[in-house]
Amino acid sequence: MEERNMDHEAWPARAAMLAALGAILGIVIDRLLDGGDTHEIWRASAASFVAVAGITFAVGLERLRWLWSALFALACGAVVALVFYWNGTPDGWSADEGWRMFASILAVAIAVPLFQSVRDEGRWSLRSPEIHAYAWTNLVLWGAVCAFTLISFLLSHLLAELFNLIGIGLLRDALRNSWFVGMIVGAALGAGVGLLRDRDKVLGLLQRVVTTVLSVLAPVLATGLVLFVLALPFTGLQSLWDKTSATTPILLLAIAGAFILANAVIGNSPEEEAKGRALRLSAMALGAVMAPLAIVAALSTWLRIDQHGLTPERLWALVFVLVVLAVSLAYLWALVRGRFDWAGQVRPANVRLAVGICIVALLLATPLIDFGAISTRDQIARLQSGKVAPEKFDWAALRFDFGPSGVRALEALQRQGAPKLRQLAAQALRSKERWALTETTAVPARAERVQGKVRILPQPVPLPPELSRILATGSICAAGDCTVFWQPGASEAVAIGFGCPECAAGVTRLVRGPEGDWQTMNVESPAQAFPQQMGQDPQAQRGAVAAGRVEIRDVRRRQVYVDGQPVSGTF
Repeated sequence: MEERNMDHEAWPARAAMLAALGAILGIVIDRLLDGGDTHEIWRASAASFVAVAGITFAVGLERLRWLWSALFALACGAVVALVFYWNGTPDGWSADEGWRMFASILAVAIAVPLFQSVRDEGRWSLRSPEIHAYAWTNLVLWGAVCAFTLISFLLSHLLAELFNLIGIGLLRDALRNSWFVGMIVGAALGAGVGLLRDRDKVLGLLQRVVTTVLSVLAPVLATGLVLFVLALPFTGLQSLWDKTSATTPILLLAIAGAFILANAVIGNSPEEEAKGRALRLSAMALGAVMAPLAIVAALSTWLRIDQHGLTPERLWALVFVLVVLAVSLAYLWALVRGRFDWAGQVRPANVRLAVGICIVALLLATPLIDFGAISTRDQIARLQSGKVAPEKFDWAALRFDFGPSGVRALEALQRQGAPKLRQLAAQALRSKERWALTETTAVPARAERVQGKVRILPQPVPLPPELSRILATGSICAAGDCTVFWQPGASEAVAIGFGCPECAAGVTRLVRGPEGDWQTMNVESPAQAFPQQMGQDPQAQRGAVAAGRVEIRDVRRRQVYVDGQPVSGTF
């Protein structure tokens, strides 16, 4: 394959231009965000436009076809700004809107190296060596630029403190203004990009260092993933669901690691591919193991959806799994076709996959596909069909995670649903905070569990509903090993629980008020009241409580009083 020279002609003025532009844009962004406190959507959208367009322009700017870079940057900024505007202000985002923004930024990040290749060619031509090189270089560039910006920011604070020592506090006072901080950050980002872009050879060297270091890790990860896949037929898949609910994210991270390390080994072109046999075999193993991991991730996601229905997060997880599955199958096909020369098949496949992922991400970022609406229809169907009981339905998710579609569904249930559904839907609509609604809807279920598991002394009798409810909201009976000392008709109860296997008994006193509501009262700890009796074995305490050796005694105490007020503990 023809080798391309990616070095561009030096442009000394670029660093100064980008530093000045970055400083101006930093101030503009700060003013648009009104010092960081705004709820006006047009301001936030305009700020996102300025930020994305500015960063994209800085990365893609070359003397060659600089106007193309400017137009591309404006287009990228417009895409992200429109997505921001469609989503509304971040403080009102549901689970779907955040992922839409991520998709739009991902689409821009993938499009940048594709554009850089097209700009160099002056026509639509996606050459895999150049695109791979630009992708790695952009990553290294931004890592170095972020470090440069952080150092610049710390340096400005150091200078401010130095001048303040001699009574000149101008710089220190300026750093307390958000617009000045924005100016420094923008100027440092622009200057860093410009300085490094004029040193393509340095960037190329950094890229080779990074890929070399990463490629050394390929045999380690390949060995671990191959052993993991080989062990699955013997351990079974059930343990994957039993151990954690984060099976899919863990598998996706493992596949992402395999993808990055495999590409670090194969390089941007045949000339840059690692020569060591162990490294090349490990890259092939990583390419082969991605497919079974992706299939297991897909199965995990499907089982979760089948068990609990659709939510925006699960739909986005399904999208990620399908993308990873496509990448994994492409790598497996490259191995089948190319065998030891599989890298020659993978590099062009990477470009095709990048274009496809960019288009899909851009599509999902728009309102054309509404995961909130899809999830709402599925969850309401499960509720109305009786697949899930109203008390166990996730009303908080419908209220806060599904966007406007979820709120409209709640309003419809409030108007037309069964009495129980109308009550729960109205309760969800009244709630302004997710945690409060989650707590309110979870308490009845927890109260039912408390009623079924709690030990009642001196005689096993049913607890009043209100007493069960307040026990469910506290921590004393959270672990399930709980004993309540209460007799029918009594206006006082004492709960005794163990927070952990090694913990001593904890005590809560509950008193019924005139209106029939129960309240918890403070109880002096044993360490305060009887320090000489501390040290009893928690296991012995647990056994004594289980055997019913619990009683409430009236105890006389001796204390020191001054002017009728206690000034000491008991003795």
